[in-house]
Amino acid sequence: MDEYMTVDEMNEAKHKADMDDKMKAMIREILFYALLLFMLLVVINGQQDSNSFRQNHSIAALYKKYLKKDVGHFQFITYVAV
Repeated sequence: MDEYMTVDEMNEAKHKADMDDKMKAMIREILFYALLLFMLLVVINGQQDSNSFRQNHSIAALYKKYLKKDVGHFQFITYVAV
């Protein structure tokens, strides 16, 4: 009874072990990025207060107001910065 592995069987086992290691690393990386995305979404949506809608609305209205007057880009930035 032959209990030893042949060279081909050993190479196949090494290849399979390498593929398993690569698969585990890829799954770990995917889970890391999914966790990072989840934490980013929590941070983005976590700090909303009652004034955020009014702030966003007034910023959008400011852009619409001055862009309708055909004010140049540099003039608009200078006006907003002052």
